[in-house]
Amino acid sequence: MSSAADLMILASADRAAFQLDPCLPGHPDPYPIYGALGSESPVHWCEGPQMWIILGHPEAVAHMQDPRCSRQRHLDKLIERFGSGHIFHDQKLDIPYMDGEPHALVRHHVIDAFRAINIPSLEAFTRSFIAERLESIAAGEPFDLVPLLADPLPVAVTSELIGVPPDLQQELLKHVPSFVRARGLTQTEQTTASGDDAIAFYKQFFLPLIHQRRANPQNDLLSRLMVDPRDGSPISDEQLLLFISSNFYSASVFTLRLLVGTLAIAMARHPGAFERLRGDGSLVGPALEEVLRWDPPAQALNASAATEPIELAGHTIAAGDSLTALVGAANRDPRVFDDPHLFRIERHPNPHLSFAPGLHQCLGRQLARLQGRAVLDALRERFRAIHCHEQDCHRLVGDRFRGFDRLILEVQ
Repeated sequence: MSSAADLMILASADRAAFQLDPCLPGHPDPYPIYGALGSESPVHWCEGPQMWIILGHPEAVAHMQDPRCSRQRHLDKLIERFGSGHIFHDQKLDIPYMDGEPHALVRHHVIDAFRAINIPSLEAFTRSFIAERLESIAAGEPFDLVPLLADPLPVAVTSELIGVPPDLQQELLKHVPSFVRARGLTQTEQTTASGDDAIAFYKQFFLPLIHQRRANPQNDLLSRLMVDPRDGSPISDEQLLLFISSNFYSASVFTLRLLVGTLAIAMARHPGAFERLRGDGSLVGPALEEVLRWDPPAQALNASAATEPIELAGHTIAAGDSLTALVGAANRDPRVFDDPHLFRIERHPNPHLSFAPGLHQCLGRQLARLQGRAVLDALRERFRAIHCHEQDCHRLVGDRFRGFDRLILEVQ
């Protein structure tokens, strides 16, 4: 049951804020609000995005595995609302928005291409890059981790994978937030127009590269994605464009930069856990999973729409209604996690939902874990303590995502 304090908070502006945008973008700590709402019901209707929001862990798992929830149908609603010719039409070729057998076939193709990645070589590259970037840090001198490491690391790893030099990607990165925003829960004419601009720039940037790789394949992931090895059929330019922009820029570059900052601030805010991590490298993996549970960079799934009525936690979600799972809330469901608001690096089991286990499970989770472990290892091996200048930090304000645009740290 919710406490009197929770009910008091929710009786004020916080409940209205949740109704307007359930991800509460930029909020310093939305989790008590989610907890209070979840104690009322694990499923809520939100007026702002006009969709059902799933806060409970079992209910979120059921949703992630439910083929009656159609991502394509949600896009159809956006196309009907904003008209044809916008980014939502392009997204119908995007893996996170596909359904059924076409989605399964494309996922298998991308997974096969990912399996060919030389993981030991990529890990060595990642760790070397992190070490080089952290070399300039001086003890006792404040620095911003975002431009130093959080921004360049996922760009460097993506460059290594698909063969685009990092310096050529800098202009592209300016358009990533607009592309990501157009995959959010709440859409307006402005976000739609910005998404259109982003996809237009992606086409201008990547189509010549795709044509080059078709003419002269390389030993990189982009070349492996071009042809389905099972039947030799080519993947269209349009779909390749969405593979790259979705899986490597919105899902990798954008979210990994947020995860890097959250890893660092988690260690700064929990010095006892960091001290244990420094003394025991076997805790790196569990610590990473706990950070992913405690404050995931992607707070909610891409939205879908029900193809038929769905009964969930005493609510009837009508056919055509949109819905999503609020992962950040489900990861703190007290029915699943003991003391869910406590940060425990030894937490086991830890069935967090940050990689969306189900029909749309994150394709890049292995790469995210590789980079996350490398960051934690570098922090614990190099520094005795991490302090955060919280008053000088700036949170990202962006639909569905949490993290920092400015993160001022000081190390010993």
